[in-house]
Amino acid sequence: MHRLSRESGHPVGRMLAGALGLVAVLLLAGCPGKDKAAASADTSQIVAQVNDSEISIHQVEAMMAAQPAIVEQLGADGPRRVLDSLIDQELAAQEARQSGLDKTPRVLQAMELAKREVLARAYQDQLAEKALMPDTEAVNRYYDAHPELFAKRRQYTLQETLIKAPADQALELKAKAEKLGSVEAINTLVNESGLAHTRRNSVQWAEGIPMDLLSQLAYLKHGQSIAVPRKDGLVILTLLSTEEAPMSSGQASNAIQAALRATARRELVQKGMDELRQRAKIQRMGAFAQAASAASGASAP
Repeated sequence: MHRLSRESGHPVGRMLAGALGLVAVLLLAGCPGKDKAAASADTSQIVAQVNDSEISIHQVEAMMAAQPAIVEQLGADGPRRVLDSLIDQELAAQEARQSGLDKTPRVLQAMELAKREVLARAYQDQLAEKALMPDTEAVNRYYDAHPELFAKRRQYTLQETLIKAPADQALELKAKAEKLGSVEAINTLVNESGLAHTRRNSVQWAEGIPMDLLSQLAYLKHGQSIAVPRKDGLVILTLLSTEEAPMSSGQASNAIQAALRATARRELVQKGMDELRQRAKIQRMGAFAQAASAASGASAP
C-alpha cells in the first residue's frame, strides 16, 4: 500500500482526481457560472469563484460524501483537496467549452452515458432506501446460523498453491490434493506433476474469506486442503494453522445489522429492476439478438 501524502503528485491526489472523473463530464454539461449565481441568492454558500463560474460548499460536501474513504485518509486537509480538484475540473470544463469540445460526438456521448448512470443510480438508491433495519430476532438468527463467522470465528494461515493446468489435469489434481493430510504431501504432489505453479502463505480472518470457501475451511484439520478450479488451472488452499478469535453476539450485532440491511437493499433493487424488465418492451438487434438467443437456449432445461 502506498503511504498517503498531501502532495499533489502523490497517489492520493491521483485517486481523488479519479474519484471526481464523473464530475468532469457533468461539468461540461453544466450551466455557466452566471446562471448558477442567479439560481442561488445566498452567496455565503460559495467557496470559490473560477472566472465567471462559482463552486458552492454543497458541491464540496457532495463529493466528500461520495468518497468517504479517500477523504478520511486526507484528514483535516480533505475539504481543501476536494475543492482544489473541483477548481481544476471547472477550469478544464471551461476550456473544453471554449474549444467546442462539448459539441463533439465523443463528449456528447460521454455526457449522455454519465447522465444515464446518475439517474439509474438515483432510482436504485430510492429502491434500496426502503430496506428496513433488521430487528434483534433477525440478528440473532444470523449469528446462530454462522458460527464460523462469530462463535467459532478463526484466523486462518493458509498456503495458496496456484497451478496452471488443463481442465482434465486440474480435476485430477483436485481429487488427489483433497485426500492428502499434510503440506509436505501437497508440495510433493504438485512438484511431481511437472506443472507450472507458484506458492505463497497468507493470513486471513474468517470474514475476509468467501462464504462458500469458509464453510469448507472451517472443518479442515491442519494440513488438509481444498482445491478450487480456475479457468487456467487450480488453486489449492492448505490449512497450516488457525487461531481462535470468537465474537459474541453483542460484538457482532452492528456488523450483522449492516450485512442484513445491505442484502435487503440489494434484493429490493433486484426486485425493482426485474419488475421494470417485465413491464418494458426490450428488443435486441443484430449480433446482440443472436447472442441473447444462444444464451437463452443454453440456459433452457
